[in-house]
Amino acid sequence: MSVVQRIALILPLFLWVALVGGMPSFDGVAFWSSDTGSLVPGMGALEALGPQNNYENGYFVPRFLAVDAERGAPGNVTITSTKNPPMFYLHNSQVWLYHNATTILPVNVRNSTLSSQLPLQVVVGKQREGVRGGTWRWQGTQLIYEQGSATNQGIYYACQDTNDLMGLFLFLKP
Repeated sequence: MSVVQRIALILPLFLWVALVGGMPSFDGVAFWSSDTGSLVPGMGALEALGPQNNYENGYFVPRFLAVDAERGAPGNVTITSTKNPPMFYLHNSQVWLYHNATTILPVNVRNSTLSSQLPLQVVVGKQREGVRGGTWRWQGTQLIYEQGSATNQGIYYACQDTNDLMGLFLFLKP
């Protein structure tokens, strides 16, 4: 094999190495990923655990928090079984619903009954609204809502609201 033929065989290898070495990368990342979990740390589906019947046809079916509205739109937070649950995350004591890179909606607590003794409803809105002064936090695997010294102790209730729509509610106890 002549020198020219050897160069012709090795040249594409050198070009490939130069091309791969010139690809953009970030510290510790040498590939692109569509995994949004890496964009927002701690983001994930919120699974509802409780005494509800999680079995269908003898198989366990997990239940997740979802929004009773079109994907990415405001609405009542509900519990449903879905194969593609929405993604939520907690940041600065506020729960957020991640729809896509341009649509992130706040999860709000509102007094839908306008009474201090009745439960508060969990909803997703276009902006932060509803009951003021409340904060969200994790305690182990429980999502806790607090307002001053009162807390829901991580307990939520799924039932119909005053418009006969399903919703997620909580009571605050000192």
